[in-house]
Amino acid sequence: MTTRFDKLIGTAAAAGFVLVAGYGPASAAQVQITTLEGLLSAGYNTYVSGDIGSAGSAYTSDSQAAIAAGGNVYLQNFGASTNATANGVGLAVGGDLSMTNGSVNGVTDVAGAMTAASTGLNSVNVGGSLNYQYGQINGAVNVDGNATITGAGVGGTVSVGGKASFINAAQPTVTPAASYLSPVNYAATTANIASVSQSFAGMQTTAGDTFGRNASGAWVFNSAQAGDNVFDVTAAQFMAMSGNQVIFNGAVAGATDVINVLDSGAISLPGNLSFGYAGTMTDNMVLLNVANASTVNLAANASYDFSIMAPNATLVTSGGAITGSVFAANLTGQAPLNTANSGGEFAGALPSAGAAASAVLPAPPFGWVTLGLALLAWAGVSGRNRLGALATAT
Repeated sequence: MTTRFDKLIGTAAAAGFVLVAGYGPASAAQVQITTLEGLLSAGYNTYVSGDIGSAGSAYTSDSQAAIAAGGNVYLQNFGASTNATANGVGLAVGGDLSMTNGSVNGVTDVAGAMTAASTGLNSVNVGGSLNYQYGQINGAVNVDGNATITGAGVGGTVSVGGKASFINAAQPTVTPAASYLSPVNYAATTANIASVSQSFAGMQTTAGDTFGRNASGAWVFNSAQAGDNVFDVTAAQFMAMSGNQVIFNGAVAGATDVINVLDSGAISLPGNLSFGYAGTMTDNMVLLNVANASTVNLAANASYDFSIMAPNATLVTSGGAITGSVFAANLTGQAPLNTANSGGEFAGALPSAGAAASAVLPAPPFGWVTLGLALLAWAGVSGRNRLGALATAT
């Protein structure tokens, strides 16, 4: 007999999530993300499979929505998830996190070790060790390893699996930590994004769609059909647009513009652009897909009002801003990571690879928790509201 719980698992998997046991201070039950669709549904606007910044050059600026990175993250003078979180998570890190003079709105979730100084945080969930100095943690702390808190306050409960040390700080009651479990399956999600990018790259320019310069000298992408409208452009053609206006024009509702730049190696993006949207087109429906490049250099102080997918590339920023979702291998430099002006994350049509769930439900680390409220809330919920409803219920 098929139970409602069976249906819940099946529906979550189809949307790019798997249900797993609860983790730390954020929630009693968790949905682990396995696909690009899962990231977008949860509310992550930036996904980097590798590192953000480096030990010698931290990434600076801010992000309006949640960030997930599978490698190590180095942030300085950075405000994470200033406007919105991903079901409560503001920053998810698969490796180690080093952060100075910053803030995170929502849960800071780190699989490895976390070191932070002069940083304001809400709840913290760490799989390794925590070294926190001179700041304030307003919410709960869950650390599987050792925790050292120096000259700082904690407003919520403190749960530690190893040794807890409080230096020049009030010592609260410390309870045993809950076993760490990441909100993102980084390996599965990275593989899925690469598959989506290659699927887009294999598409030819859509019949009936055109791009070129109009009488005013602006470059215009005209999309004629609902769903994906693909434009294959060389890096040289794209660079030729520097200093001009770029207009995305949709003739029908539901049109998505995918700009394929399929050159390999290091490529550069045009600068000094202005963007316009006409007809049915909005900026959260436009995606630049750079499937094969190893490095993508953004022009200095240039702003880009579309999403960027470069799963094999280090995205090099130097001022300006990215107003749209970002999917890359690594991210360096300094540029604000903004959500689309039309609202939220990339909302365009994805190829079938975007919704395919490849992860297997893992064994729970410390027993299944009660999912009754989540099951009740799930009824009648569909699309990208599913994960939000589950998080609210739990």
